[in-house]
Amino acid sequence: MKRFKMDQYTNNNFHRKLFCLLFLTLFFSDTLNLKAQNLNPVKLQLKWHHQFQFAGYYAAQIKGFYKNEGLDVELIEGNAKRKVINEVISGNADFGVTASDIIQDYIDGKPVVVVSVIFQHNPYVIISLEKSGINTPSDLAGKKIMAAEDQGWPILKALFLKEGIREEKMNVLQHSWDIRDLTSGKVDAISGYINVEPQYIREMGYPVTIINPVDYGIDFYGDLLFTSKEMADKYPEKVESFNRATIQGWDYAMKHPEEIADYILSLPGTKERGITRSSLLYEAKEMQKLIMPEFVDIGHINRGRWETMFAIYKQLGLVKTNSTIDNLLYISKSERKAGHFDNLLIAIGIGALLFVIALAGNWRLRSLVKKRTQDLVNEINNRTEAEQRLELAIEAAGMGIWDRNLDLEEVQFDEKWFRNIGVDPELFLSHHSWLDNIHPDDQPSIRDSVTALRSGKSNYNNLTYRIKTRQGYWKWMLSFSKLFYTKTGRHVVGVILDIDILKSKEIELEELTKALTKTNNELEKFAYITSHNLRAPVVNLLSLTEMQREENLPEDLRIEIEEKIHESVKRLDSTLNDLIEIVASKATEDIKSETLDLQNELNHVLKSIEKQIKDSGAQIDTNFSECSTITYPKRYLNSILLNLLTNAIKYHSPDRQLVINLKTRTEHDYIVLYFSDNGVGIDMERFGRKMFGLYQRFHTKIEGKGLGLYIIKSQIEAMDGKIEVDSTPGVGTTFRIYFRKEKGLSA
Repeated sequence: MKRFKMDQYTNNNFHRKLFCLLFLTLFFSDTLNLKAQNLNPVKLQLKWHHQFQFAGYYAAQIKGFYKNEGLDVELIEGNAKRKVINEVISGNADFGVTASDIIQDYIDGKPVVVVSVIFQHNPYVIISLEKSGINTPSDLAGKKIMAAEDQGWPILKALFLKEGIREEKMNVLQHSWDIRDLTSGKVDAISGYINVEPQYIREMGYPVTIINPVDYGIDFYGDLLFTSKEMADKYPEKVESFNRATIQGWDYAMKHPEEIADYILSLPGTKERGITRSSLLYEAKEMQKLIMPEFVDIGHINRGRWETMFAIYKQLGLVKTNSTIDNLLYISKSERKAGHFDNLLIAIGIGALLFVIALAGNWRLRSLVKKRTQDLVNEINNRTEAEQRLELAIEAAGMGIWDRNLDLEEVQFDEKWFRNIGVDPELFLSHHSWLDNIHPDDQPSIRDSVTALRSGKSNYNNLTYRIKTRQGYWKWMLSFSKLFYTKTGRHVVGVILDIDILKSKEIELEELTKALTKTNNELEKFAYITSHNLRAPVVNLLSLTEMQREENLPEDLRIEIEEKIHESVKRLDSTLNDLIEIVASKATEDIKSETLDLQNELNHVLKSIEKQIKDSGAQIDTNFSECSTITYPKRYLNSILLNLLTNAIKYHSPDRQLVINLKTRTEHDYIVLYFSDNGVGIDMERFGRKMFGLYQRFHTKIEGKGLGLYIIKSQIEAMDGKIEVDSTPGVGTTFRIYFRKEKGLSA
């Protein structure tokens, strides 16, 4: 194989070529992007009747933003019978407005593509009259709820599943879109937009209660703009032109709500539906909270958030676990830079031809030879200066540039750049040696992408991966590569950047977000305890003490009141003790990990409950041969083992001897402890979602508080682990506890 490194001459020559390519790209891309004079007809299917919900589209139309992009846009009013997804797929409309439940349509095989997101938060809520007493999702069990399957129902369904409310317990009726069905008592609750229906009902004189999925951790996107896959693939310029004008329209509408409200009132049928200027302005004000234009660019799509939403769909069983949303989101032209390189080749050819013609034409003008020669010298000097500035800019940007000839196995690259980032330049000489030093977790996808590029299946890639430095650390890199053809063969030209600091900050931010989310969840659970378990006994005590003040109470009534006061105090004391136990289990200030021998720790716990084990006649078998030690907080491990053992004894089967098995296995980044018993078991289909909840008990005939599993799950997750359970009634239960392995320096 022939190999050589870039010396000063080849380095300058390479940068000179790159500079010319960049200049020609800018020139021809400006020429190719001239707008057509004739307007292109486009149809947009709205989700509902005319209201401020679609203000941005009206603004883009009446302020000429669509026309400026060469588009003649028709806005089609929606209604309860017209399904937006079907209208776009069938070709009756080019674009449509829907919500994040488009995930379900995509998984069901409908060829749709999300272009941009308008509402950063989901507006769908459940609305009930205040007098109905419906305050939480659990209060809706058995009640009549009016909802539409294609209008936010998947989001509401996710809320019910998350709260452990099965769909068969819900009495869901088809939405009539008539608010009077709620105010008359025909139904107990309806679904609707938080910025529209609640205000209408209040204006009718009825106080309302709102159940918002966001308050329960279901924070999905709201209104978004989408198109068909065919439109996205065949007419990307039209898609991006329409999107640009739409975002302009939304920016204008949110800054000029009064003007747009007046326009909406002029649309046919708007006033007839009882819509007023004040209701439109209220809707606009509430939409500020959903769109958040001061914090997030209108139209912004966060791919990570889509993956999080999709993960919730999977977790709740709304979609198949092997499904993906890989092609749901639109990739803009700015992200598809591959086409520019093909234009560059054409531009170079045209430029070369024009240069030859110019030389031939100037051959006869001998009198101008001297002047022309001087012009060329000046041009060369100018290009040299520009080339030097380009080199300085590239160096300042921290970019490494390379060119690999696939047919001649030659590579040109900036050796100094690789040394500066701590990577051995020799690695880059060989395509295979470079790939071999990529992190094992990143290698499969990187190899597939590189193979596709080198084989011609794709002509451009954008890769993020980790490479090992000479010191043995992993460093994050960002690489852009393009395949093109020359007389000397196939070339892959690319730019590589060191993004290790940025990636580290991103990972740090993700970890912080994860920790804050976990803390918020714990606070919500504590709020649940205080609101539900402290309030009842306190209220009882207040009412009982008020009764005690009555004069001339009968003796039997006085004794009964005293007994009830005593019971309330005992209940209050029990709840406070539970709180103390939970707080103590979560105290992590003095929690330090140490190397623990599993058998020794188990023996220590068994000795502390020796009498219980003896009375139960339990047989305990262990097999820690695969992994006998773990690095973990001693107090947490003892608490986990103690809770699992006492639960196994408490819920043993009276029909057979209790047998408990403990064994360890290693799986990727975890040491897994299997804890199995042959006790009475648990109905997972009925109680699986509540397994580790607070005050959850599944065998009412056996005493217990329902704290143990909640505490050990909290302790395990506090150390970045996880716990899973399988159980069958009458057979037994198996817990799998995943202890994360201690991370090394080069992990």
